[in-house]
Amino acid sequence: MPQVSDQYPEITEFESLLEDARMNAATDWDEQFVADLQAKFSQYGDRAFLSDSQRAQLERIANDE
Repeated sequence: MPQVSDQYPEITEFESLLEDARMNAATDWDEQFVADLQAKFSQYGDRAFLSDSQRAQLERIANDE
């Protein structure tokens, strides 16, 4: 499974995406999903695993205007 660093070579891009997703989370599910990713990122940093499905969901939430 790919790591955050594999998908986002610039770690600040991932951090910004997480913050955008946190601010845009519209449902309880979205909020919990983002919180879980933030917790994993806090624990493992850029070595945290991030599947393609997780990335798609994160980007969907972050870009939901």
